[in-house]
Amino acid sequence: MSYQPQQPPRSRPALPPRKVSLTAAEAFWYVLGCIAMGGMYFAKIPAKKALADFGLVVMTSAERFWYVLMCIGFGAGYFAKVPVAKALSEMQHQAASTFPEYQQPQQPRQAERPRGMDNPPATWQEGR
Repeated sequence: MSYQPQQPPRSRPALPPRKVSLTAAEAFWYVLGCIAMGGMYFAKIPAKKALADFGLVVMTSAERFWYVLMCIGFGAGYFAKVPVAKALSEMQHQAASTFPEYQQPQQPRQAERPRGMDNPPATWQEGR
């Protein structure tokens, strides 16, 4: 065998810094928008639902309630969620192509059958 030099590891491209909070102007306009009949609050709910569908956030019970109400009105909440969900799915594909070592998170295993009379806990069966 002949000697082959070892290739240096590929470095990842530098990612831009992640935004973690609103700017002062964004916070001002968000509060102002919420004062006007909660418009900004209701506008964020479909996007948050899309994020929740991808497992990135957890919606509050109030947000889930308002999302259902938005969907009852001709599916407005659902149709507002679809573009965000599409963008999130494209981000996953881009991450997979940019970083080949990126692996999709494994789906959680199916939960055990719920305990009922046909499947009682083992402690119930010990006393028989």
